[in-house]
Amino acid sequence: MKRKAIFTCFYDFSTCVTWCLSQEEETDYFKKWLNEDVIYIIAAEERAVFEKLTTDVEKEYFIEQFWQRRDSDPRTDYLEFKEEHNRRIAYANENFKSGRDGWRMDRGRIYITFGPPDSIERHPTGGPYTRPLEEGGGTTTTYPFEVWYYRYIEGAGQDIYIEFVDPHSSGEYRIALRETEKDALFTTPGAGMTEGEMSGLVTRGGRLRSSDMMRGSGMVGDSVMNRYNNPFLQVEQYVNLQRPPLIKFDDLKRLVEANVFYDQLPFTYDYDVFRYTDQTALVPLTVDIDTRTLNYKELS
Repeated sequence: MKRKAIFTCFYDFSTCVTWCLSQEEETDYFKKWLNEDVIYIIAAEERAVFEKLTTDVEKEYFIEQFWQRRDSDPRTDYLEFKEEHNRRIAYANENFKSGRDGWRMDRGRIYITFGPPDSIERHPTGGPYTRPLEEGGGTTTTYPFEVWYYRYIEGAGQDIYIEFVDPHSSGEYRIALRETEKDALFTTPGAGMTEGEMSGLVTRGGRLRSSDMMRGSGMVGDSVMNRYNNPFLQVEQYVNLQRPPLIKFDDLKRLVEANVFYDQLPFTYDYDVFRYTDQTALVPLTVDIDTRTLNYKELS
């Protein structure tokens, strides 16, 4: 494969720094940006536009506009959202890694997408657990688990509880699809029964079938009892948490709703550098354009 080198030099009359970036490295940079750096926050429409771009210039311009559309204060040059997003990725990689980078883990995804929760209930070693009434009451033994609470998530609602369970004690916590995910005695007959099972009002088989029906399609709810008993609310919350955050500035959002295109204008150029002072230089620039490539329009 033929390699293409791109050179950029910066002159201050004392040093010259040359950065060389191969074409393959440039391609890897854009691929990493799309599939790692912003994978959780880029909208489907934005991804579709970015994947249609063919030149590095177009992609660089898209990335610049991507961060500006999410900037919390467009009046300044400082990109607060970008800085916070990079901080979240670094935090996730530092605190949620387990055989894989932290950003790939469920806790990392939620943290990067929605930021730190308002509170966390941690059970790092599992062990004896008294269920709240909305989980059926009674006592059991659990795997390590955490419950993250968000007062509000735009697009998902208020009072959001997200439960993560580590069933193998490996440090890889996964989003619980049902409240029974953390129950280490769930499949052990006669052990860890709920109050309903102890009183004979419900059977363990019924709880098993209910859990299996929701596995892969639902998610643990908040502390309201009917949240656990309503699979539609669980599915709704789960789906809402898979969406990227909403873009705040609708006027800038229009920039990605249109295809990016322009015509390349072939030209040649020449320049010279003349020392003007010890700190500055004059650079005459001559641009040569073939008039046969131009179209002329008469203006009234």
